[in-house]
Amino acid sequence: MTKEQLFNKLENKGIFWSYSKDLSYEKAGDRLFLEYLLKYGDFDDLIMAFKLYSKETIKSIWEQTLKDDKRFIKLNLMLARVFFGMNVESSYFKEVKSARFEKFKMFAS
Repeated sequence: MTKEQLFNKLENKGIFWSYSKDLSYEKAGDRLFLEYLLKYGDFDDLIMAFKLYSKETIKSIWEQTLKDDKRFIKLNLMLARVFFGMNVESSYFKEVKSARFEKFKMFAS
């Protein structure tokens, strides 16, 4: 399976519902594609992503876009333990500073 085939598979599942219908792998780019795959892909999709991309690339995108998002603590715990070999507990993700939360606090004040 190629990156584009995996993208199309996820697009057919409706993962990119908030984007234009003519969104393609080339338009989305690796960062957006992997961010949505990590959030909404199933286990087999994740395994395929690790065959198509380096672990370092995926971990970097995870750290930039998902790791500090408190809405995905269980997912982050699974990704950290299973795919990145980290020995962490869920409390680790509760303590991570959330850039998203900090932005909301700024807007609220």
